[in-house]
Order: sequence, then C-alpha cells, then structure tokens
Amino acid sequence: MEADRVAVVGGGIFGSTVAVELSRMGCSVVLFERASTLLSSASRANQRRLHRGYHYPRGMDTVAAVMRAFGAFKAEYGAAIHHGSAHYVAIARRNSLVSAERYLAFCDGVGLPYREEYPPFLRRSAVELSVRISEAHIDVDELRRLCAAKLAASGVEVRLGTRADRRSLRGFDQVVLATYSAINDTHPGPVSAMPEYQFEVCEKPLVELPPMYLGHSLVVMDGPFMCLDQVAGTRNFLLGNVDHAIHATTVGPYPLVPGPLMRYVNSGLIRRPTVTRFPAFQRFAHEFVTGFGEAHHLGSYFTVRAVLPHVEITDDRPTLVRRLDERTVALFGGKIATCVASARQVAGLLREDPVPATRGR
Repeated sequence: MEADRVAVVGGGIFGSTVAVELSRMGCSVVLFERASTLLSSASRANQRRLHRGYHYPRGMDTVAAVMRAFGAFKAEYGAAIHHGSAHYVAIARRNSLVSAERYLAFCDGVGLPYREEYPPFLRRSAVELSVRISEAHIDVDELRRLCAAKLAASGVEVRLGTRADRRSLRGFDQVVLATYSAINDTHPGPVSAMPEYQFEVCEKPLVELPPMYLGHSLVVMDGPFMCLDQVAGTRNFLLGNVDHAIHATTVGPYPLVPGPLMRYVNSGLIRRPTVTRFPAFQRFAHEFVTGFGEAHHLGSYFTVRAVLPHVEITDDRPTLVRRLDERTVALFGGKIATCVASARQVAGLLREDPVPATRGR
C-alpha cells in the first residue's frame, strides 16, 4: 500500500478502532483527539447499549447493519460486553408507531429471539406488550482500556489534547475523519460541499432508582419513547427520552449549542446542572413505570448527537464511509456495534484506492 502515513482525527470508539485497523495493515498512524482522554464524548454520553436490532423495527437498514457487524465487535471488544441486566422492550398502548403484532412479526422475520415477560415496575395498563430480549450493555471504562491497549500494541501514535487542523494534517498521505458530530470541522472543502446532518444537543440523566429496578433495562417504544439502562458495574441508571432528552435541534453543516449548555457538552458528568430536563423525564416515566418518583438525580451527561436529517419514518442510524477527496475519508458512526466492520471498510478503501497526495500539501 503506497499511502503509508495516515492521520485519524477523533479518539472515540470509531476513530480508535479504525486507527488500530490501519496500523495492523501496515500504515504509520497518528490519532488526534482534542480531549484529554479517549472515548470522552458521544462514546461515553449514550445509553451504553450494544444494539442487536431490537430497537429499530422501522429501520431495516440499521437492523441489517448491526446484525452483520455484531460478531466482529464481539471478537474485538468482547471483554467490554456486560450481561448483568435483563433487557425488555415494551410497546406503548397509546400512540405507538408499531403495534405489538407488528413488533413480534418484525422480530420473527429477522430472527431476533424474545419471550413475553414484564419487569416488576412496569405498568401493564400502559403497554400493549412487554418482551424480554437478548441484548447487553457496554462497559465504557473497560472499552476505553481495551482501546488504549490495542492502540499501544499496534504502534499507533496517540496525541491526546490535540486539535487537528489543516496545518497539522499536512504531510499525511491519507486522513480519516471520525469525529462524529464534529465531522465537518476538518472537512477539506468549502461549507457548500459539506453534508448536512441533524444535530441534537442531548442530556442523559444519571439516577439512582428503587431496588426493584436493579438488574433491569427497559425501552418503551415506538413513538412515546423512554428508556432506562443500568450502568455496568454500578447501581445507577442512565435515562433516555425521545423528546425531553433533546435541548436543541439544528440541521446544517455544524451544530448550534445553546449558550447555557456550552460548558456542559462533552464535559463528563455534570453534578448539579443549572439547566436540566430531569423533572420532565420523571413526569413522563410515571405513565409507564412505578416508583419513579423516588428517582434521585445524580447529574447529567450532555453531548451532541448527529443523525441524518429527514429519517423520521424509518429512524435509521446508518454508519457511512465516504471519500471526500483524493486523500480524505469520512467515517460517520452510527451504532457502536458497527465500529469494527466500518474500520475494515475504511481499510479496504485505502488498500484498494489509496490515491496518495503530495507530501507537504
């Protein structure tokens, strides 16, 4: 392979994985991460769920992608997969976009196992159906440790606390952009050439819940969406909500973050945020679960989520690999389970079509 010196921008799970994959195939790789640690942004501020396809009955492309990719993720990062919770999907009785009958037909059609079962805190009157599913969580701390070890073992030069720009990327034969919601920050072209995304400034509250919740993970769908997931190795839960988690939404090449949230975004757990939607999470959850009034808000994570615009009908969350110019490839990450498969796709693209640029450009 001629293009032997590669810069990877972004030290989340997608960037770290592609850096390791390129180094393994013989490239000299430098990984740039503007934060002081790996996996510090969207890779940390999410539900930490290893998707198998259950949550996307309207998004068959996403289901197919995660089902194809799961084996590769498990082989690479199996030590970070946490099986300590019983996972449930419940179909809301009112305003759901998918009926119980359609949901079961979907699971049967794609071969996802389930059995009808109800967690002890679920209000049966509010749901049409509850099924226990075969899913797991990701231990983000263990995943970060694995990434650091693999980067070191493969000889990748990791530059933490370093913001990549056009000057620092000179001299590389190829550049891989894997910065998720910041993917256009180092786009080589003009703004008019940048793809548009839907950017959502999201809050993920971390809470203590009554003992009956321990060992359970729940998603209520599809429309009136809420979820709660126990954090691996702790007694705490992360919350999600289709409406109340989102503080601001913009469509364009860059996200717009409201001023009061600027200091919170990608800054770890904010213990006492002055701006929080937690009371709305709590009121919404009351319709579906019992005992949620006892939830104790420990703080919230804030991040910017990026999705393709205008996908409300399918709710698809694709992972996309695109060549932007003769030396730049963009890797836009979807579900974490696809990180290994997409890294191999990037490696294959560079192997087959390196198109090396002139050094010092």
